[in-house]
Amino acid sequence: MRKERLNALINLLDDTDYQVYNVVREKLLDANEKIIPDLQIALDLSENDLFVERAFSIINDLRYKKLDDEFIESLENKNDLLYLSFLISKYKYPNIEFEEIENKLDDIVNEIKQNVNFYSLTGLQQIRRINYILYVKQKFSGDFTNVFNPKNSYINKVLERKKGNDISLAIIYLFIAQKLNLPVYGIDFPGNFLLVFKNNTINESLFYINPINKGAIVTKKDIDDFIKNNKIRRSTKHYEICEDNLIVRRLTSFLMHSYIKKNDVENTNDVKHLLSLIKR
Repeated sequence: MRKERLNALINLLDDTDYQVYNVVREKLLDANEKIIPDLQIALDLSENDLFVERAFSIINDLRYKKLDDEFIESLENKNDLLYLSFLISKYKYPNIEFEEIENKLDDIVNEIKQNVNFYSLTGLQQIRRINYILYVKQKFSGDFTNVFNPKNSYINKVLERKKGNDISLAIIYLFIAQKLNLPVYGIDFPGNFLLVFKNNTINESLFYINPINKGAIVTKKDIDDFIKNNKIRRSTKHYEICEDNLIVRRLTSFLMHSYIKKNDVENTNDVKHLLSLIKR
């Protein structure tokens, strides 16, 4: 859009004729996020409450539209799980940067490899090493006092507070394990989300990991007993690797229920919108 036309449209944002405003709004929304800086400058300079309200609303809608497009593209391209969880956080915290999140986790990966010949360890020893650094030294834990705190589902806040839920902690654990080239994957288990350590050569699950319980080792018998004792219908999905998009959907569902518990209608609807993009 040419600068002169853009400025003309922006100057009409405080028009009291609602039909004029609707036309202006639609034309601005048809443009891409590149017009946000111009809108922001006009917003900052204006003392007109109506103009500020409308400009702020359009800026937010343009940002969400860009995020929606990136989120859908990332889901379709099966981009990495950490990046998808970052995009979920960016809806709530628009100023966060992926590089900051990735760097924090890379530091933990480097700490795990320090002062030990990591790749000479057995798989079980490698997992115990991760658990020691992540849960003992770094002090990550499940937020058992406020399980439905929405911050437990936003990856930036989990890294900041070092507290999360079973899914957000699993996403962090998966990133670390995969950075270390370990065959660790997600399992769509009822209740707490689990991880599995596989022998890919013979396609065998060696053991399971509970990320919210400080990386506790879980056996197949433990899973069998849990399913039996809780009268859950047995399914192969309780033992097999699930896709990243399913983990993203489960994280987003948990986040939505967190807002429902708080009777936060606005944020609940925002997260429902995210879920609709995942289920497309």
